[in-house]
Amino acid sequence: MKRHEWTFTYTASELAKQAERQLNKHTEKLKWWEEKKQSVMKQVGESGIEVKDSLAATYSNTKGLCGPEIVIDATLQRDLTEAQRKIMEHHGKIQEYTGWLQVLTGNSEERLELELEHDDYLFFFGE
Repeated sequence: MKRHEWTFTYTASELAKQAERQLNKHTEKLKWWEEKKQSVMKQVGESGIEVKDSLAATYSNTKGLCGPEIVIDATLQRDLTEAQRKIMEHHGKIQEYTGWLQVLTGNSEERLELELEHDDYLFFFGE
């Protein structure tokens, strides 16, 4: 029997504990990424946008053609995009584990045993 074909038997109450652990983990990660997003947005507001004026435009006869340009720090854009993506990811996980927690705590009698396959085990017990 291959690893991916193994099954593991757990009670609903044990799975509920693990679902709650996962829920707490993703709630903390969501909080961290929301703070990171706010930090990046603050940086953008304070220093992410700058105006560059060409030195050549200062001494050129074509001053109107080579005007100043606005430059946005690309690393701030990447950081902001990453933070937004992670916020959405952890928000989705929170919703998913909240649903499982509701199902499992509603059926937590010791007599209810569930067989988990490899992917299911990682869903509840994985880091």
